[in-house]
Amino acid sequence: MFEVAPFRICPRCEGESFGTLSVGGTRVVKRCKACAYSHDEVLPDVDKRVVYLDQFAVSELYKTKTKTRKPGAPREQFWQDCYALANRAYLRQQVIFPASNLHSDETIVWHSPAELRLAHEMFSGETSFERTDAIATQQEWEFAKAYLKGEPPPSLGTSVDEIIFGTRNVWLPIYHISVNSDYSVFAPGLRQDKAVAEASHKQLADVWVKKRPTFNDILQNELSSYGSAMREALSVQISRTQAAIVSDDPTSVLDIRFGLIGRYARLSALFERNGVPAKDAFKEVLNFLEWPGNQQQPAHKIFAYLFAALGWRISSGQRPVMNASILNDFSAISTYAPYVDAMFVDRQCASLLKQGRLRSELSYKARIFSMSDPQEFLDYLKSLGDAATVDVGEFACDLYGSEA
Repeated sequence: MFEVAPFRICPRCEGESFGTLSVGGTRVVKRCKACAYSHDEVLPDVDKRVVYLDQFAVSELYKTKTKTRKPGAPREQFWQDCYALANRAYLRQQVIFPASNLHSDETIVWHSPAELRLAHEMFSGETSFERTDAIATQQEWEFAKAYLKGEPPPSLGTSVDEIIFGTRNVWLPIYHISVNSDYSVFAPGLRQDKAVAEASHKQLADVWVKKRPTFNDILQNELSSYGSAMREALSVQISRTQAAIVSDDPTSVLDIRFGLIGRYARLSALFERNGVPAKDAFKEVLNFLEWPGNQQQPAHKIFAYLFAALGWRISSGQRPVMNASILNDFSAISTYAPYVDAMFVDRQCASLLKQGRLRSELSYKARIFSMSDPQEFLDYLKSLGDAATVDVGEFACDLYGSEA
């Protein structure tokens, strides 16, 4: 009943009814739909690349798969080729495209969130990225331990397995279970946050145009503002949480946020365990936030360079797009680029990363692709699919069909 084609000759009854029952981890279970004889077969080892796709790419691939792109929409052939090559490499167990909390936030305010979320899950390899704020928190934690020991800023590992949920190098299951959760209740709040952020960014852009700061001016301001930015964010979170608790509005519970509060409570506990008196622990945490060594935190450093590059372009008379979504793009790059193999991002972000000092002073693992050179990304996807060994390719075709 649950066996799927292709059907082979059963070793027991010799009927052509021996199909695939399930795939899990590094094994496939085969069973005969006639006599119920079954056995496991060991699948070849795989080593999958990890690629981040920005939300624009995810939505275009979704529309390509579901044939809902408008006729004559730009880049139709590219997205068809992109979907075919990405799917081929994915089914051949050569790559996964994990989902991110950045995608989740943008998906919630999209017109068909459930469908888009499912489309991305189907390319994720049953994995997802750790939340961007959690990755930044872990980096901060490692820097805090170095600060307490009086050591210089630490060199952090860049294993991608440290920042994903799920197991990267397992074979894809033949069935996917998805929970169709409704997050639309959060959409108004997210839209309001986005509107406030866009207004703030416009004001900042106007200041850049008026004062014409240099790249280095903006960079040094951003790098040195780690402590002040964290203190301000913590203050805002405490104020919003307190206001929500005393409010008579039932929906105010959606404004209760304990992320940063818990983050710095845990840091205070770490300082106490390392000999700082309890009454002084939080004060010492605030001192740590001002430590110049924090300028080397990967997520903070890459974000600061991107922000400075954008600000310099605006102050120089160029007026690139300055909206709330650009910060999501910056967060994705600054958080994931040190770990993943490749990223497909907004062309503006890709262009910023090619700017002189970003190219020479930043170090990260990811290859950066964008619509500025679409063929380059297609070639990369093709190379991933072509990298499958003969036995992996044969198993993939048998388990997942002709698209592999």
